[in-house]
Amino acid sequence: MRAALAVILMLLLILPPAGAHAVPERGVIYQVMVDRFYDGNQSNNEPFYDPTHTNYRLYWGGDLEGLTERLDYIQSLGVSMIWVSPLNDNINRMAGGSAPYHGYWTRDYKRIEEHFGTWEDFRRLVKEAEKRDICVIVDYVPNHSNPAMDGEFGSLYDNGTFVTDYYRDTKNATVNPYTGIRENAYHHNGNIFTWAGIPLKYANLFGLADFNQLNPWVDSYLTEGALLFVNSGACGFRIDAVKHMELGWLESFYLRLYSKAPLFIYGEYYSLSPDKTDDLYGLYRYSNVSPVLNIPVREDIVRTLGFVGSLETLSRTLEEYYSLFVYPNKELNFLDSHDLVRFLNEAKRKDAIERFHMALALTMTLPGIPVIYYGDESYLVSGDGKGDPYNRPMMVFNNTTEAARIIRTLAELRKTNDALAFGDFRTVYANYSVWAFERTFGSHGLLVVMNKGSPGNLTLLLDWEDGTYRDALTGAEMRVSGGKAFLELLHNSFYVFHVEGEQNEPLIGSVTPYTAEPGQRILIGGAGFGSSGRVIIGGVEARVLSWNSTEILVEVPEVKAQKAWLDVVVETGGKASEPAKLRYYSGNDVPALIAINATNLTGGLWIKGNLSELAEPRPLLKSSTGYYFTVAPLPNGTAFSVELYRGSSWGSLNRST
Repeated sequence: MRAALAVILMLLLILPPAGAHAVPERGVIYQVMVDRFYDGNQSNNEPFYDPTHTNYRLYWGGDLEGLTERLDYIQSLGVSMIWVSPLNDNINRMAGGSAPYHGYWTRDYKRIEEHFGTWEDFRRLVKEAEKRDICVIVDYVPNHSNPAMDGEFGSLYDNGTFVTDYYRDTKNATVNPYTGIRENAYHHNGNIFTWAGIPLKYANLFGLADFNQLNPWVDSYLTEGALLFVNSGACGFRIDAVKHMELGWLESFYLRLYSKAPLFIYGEYYSLSPDKTDDLYGLYRYSNVSPVLNIPVREDIVRTLGFVGSLETLSRTLEEYYSLFVYPNKELNFLDSHDLVRFLNEAKRKDAIERFHMALALTMTLPGIPVIYYGDESYLVSGDGKGDPYNRPMMVFNNTTEAARIIRTLAELRKTNDALAFGDFRTVYANYSVWAFERTFGSHGLLVVMNKGSPGNLTLLLDWEDGTYRDALTGAEMRVSGGKAFLELLHNSFYVFHVEGEQNEPLIGSVTPYTAEPGQRILIGGAGFGSSGRVIIGGVEARVLSWNSTEILVEVPEVKAQKAWLDVVVETGGKASEPAKLRYYSGNDVPALIAINATNLTGGLWIKGNLSELAEPRPLLKSSTGYYFTVAPLPNGTAFSVELYRGSSWGSLNRST
């Protein structure tokens, strides 16, 4: 009996626990606008319902029951994650001529919007999705509630109990002596009029009541609302409008959520260009605390393939962009979204469908996790308009198209080819019309070649074994001999050649999440891990919770260090991996306002300190009350010292005297 018990315990150690979170880089996300997907329960359609689906600003009937009914369809595309639009209870009035069908005008963060269903419906969706090896990511909106000057005027409820609205809140608002901002539960700083500095973070985005997340009640309320989804089985969050919140609060918020599970959380930083701005580059260069949607480079992809532009220029832009991140493979690539004009509505060319296929395949093979917007597989577009809300038409179900085949094929390849999930990124050849790039991870390799110009032959320098390789999408052949590759390119063609050798060395490709504090669990993804070994984090051995050849679940140890980033190393079979990175926090962190008297201080200032939370430079904002300030997560009750630096987000920082 004891021997049998020992065997069972060994198996539990080797195999991941049931319901374990998967490595996100190996998967593909399918984004759903719930109201526009499928009507599974007609009894919850009213009010503000349009059964003709012609008024794009009313509800059209989609709900959680409908999404659950259509899970087999989503599964047929090979995706492993569903990103659902916000589900929390929204206002019960029209505002600006629109109903809140989109879900971004929240009134109660403890309840599900009645048009979409109930908590029971959400939990059923999660369970049915898990049966199909799919997890559910929830769009969450902690920056703002609902319109301050229309509709319900920023009304806020706590599980059905009225708390406040924007007008009641302003009566009790006071001016913060350090930031100069009038605040209570909300900020009362008007609408954003300058898209930088204090207005960017502390004013109303398009008239939406802007939360004061440092208010203790708001902080707890938003956290409790998110944890309801975690406790109901959500595997992650897409966080709306991270551009407009203090990063220090977001870090604390994320850490609380990570205390429950190794969630996959990513943010929406809305910027249509990767041009250097203080806030954007500060986020990329130093913060790097969560992945973001690759909105800036999406515009370059659409312009180059939907209109005109050089693939060589695109390759350089992308190489520079990906170099900004600690984990570029964790960022998210997409072609269409609820915020932008769909490619096929924007690119009015005779060969638009062929170019759409190329752009779709590109977003699925670049570094990063692909996001498929609902209906991309069925060429869904609106004939009534282009942008918001016309980029949100009612779903058309068709998984037999060429687009669906591309999604399905590359989603399956992603699960077996480590280079597609974790590989580096190197341009092999590029000119105006042709681009070839290689991705490598250990003994797994990928060569992507695309041609939007005339047919022709191409010879490349390629360090692959001699032989003939077959493209995953079309079956086209590439011959490799003596370090050179020979292939024929058709017009508007896209090829994905791949090789999967045995991974004999331990290689880390992913850490989820890559920010954590002691006692939290992180999932390490990669290859060659064998059946057992050790994980060392910051020189300290971590407690292993589960282990197999491609995934390891560990508990982060306490590390005595004043570093922002710690090395993560896997040791197995007498071999050690190259180190990966973990953004380390001391633990027991709370969001704290740090203010410094600005007397005799001018220009762009940054702060560093002797805690891991302050080991990376943090930019300071200058208030109207004579202080520089920032928000940072700090271990509660711990003393610290700081130094000041001058400089810009993209330049060098110098110690301030």
